Amino acid sequence: MTSAALERAARGDGPTLGAVAISRDEIVDIKGFVEHLRGWIDEIVIVDDGSTDGTLDYLAGCGFPVTVVHRRIEPEGGFAAQRNHGIDNARSDWLVHMDIDERIPPELAAEMRGAIRETDRNGFRYRRLNYFLHRPFPAGGWQHWNEPQLGRRGAHRFARPIHEKVDVEGGEGATGQLDAMMLHLNDDSFGERLRKNAGYSERTAREIIATGKRIGARHLILVPTKRALSAYLKQGAWRHGVRGLIFAMYTFAGTFNWYACAWDEQNRIGRDTLEDALAQQWGNGDRRDG
Repeated sequence: MTSAALERAARGDGPTLGAVAISRDEIVDIKGFVEHLRGWIDEIVIVDDGSTDGTLDYLAGCGFPVTVVHRRIEPEGGFAAQRNHGIDNARSDWLVHMDIDERIPPELAAEMRGAIRETDRNGFRYRRLNYFLHRPFPAGGWQHWNEPQLGRRGAHRFARPIHEKVDVEGGEGATGQLDAMMLHLNDDSFGERLRKNAGYSERTAREIIATGKRIGARHLILVPTKRALSAYLKQGAWRHGVRGLIFAMYTFAGTFNWYACAWDEQNRIGRDTLEDALAQQWGNGDRRDG
């Protein structure tokens, strides 16, 4: 926390507000993230999962006293554990939980500052305007995001390894609603979007398997098709032309990847088993010499 923020808190000028984020190789977005918070946020805490692209070098020299927590992500706790570790290392009275590619517009910053002053709430929801392929994309289902990621320190925690959710102490009765929207710039390229999906697929597959489902052809065909059609038609992606079509097809492919990974996990033949089978086959005289 900055010395100015500590002095203000000591004078009783209102609660302090910190930003907590998780990162890994964020050199494209990290400067914009820090700079848009400079001057009005009291504290930045970043939990870093082994960045090697210069992100940590930038943070060390950015001139803002950012607290960097080095912690490798673990499959069991996933993103929720990373965010909770950020809570545990923060000092501000209130915390807003962000991704490095998110930006808080001035109107949301002012609303946050006003909301946390003299309130009995433990958390506040806010909506998010997502960007897809570099332009606003209030469609595809993304427009329904509305989570209480502004929380009183000590009165909220994250759950679920992927697509993490905030549990606010006191539940809905202790959770308010903000009007202004967070901006989520998302990916620098469609290739980055594909790489993210590849990283999420195995984790999501484990969640699918944990439900007890046996994955078959219907999951590989019907579920991706249903989600893609819903994103395109029901959730309005069609209104965004080619970008909407790309989003729908990406939704199909991404969902297919989840279930394909789950099917593979349930039906995998271990390499030792394959090697034994080959050795037995060749031992029976079926091996063909060149």
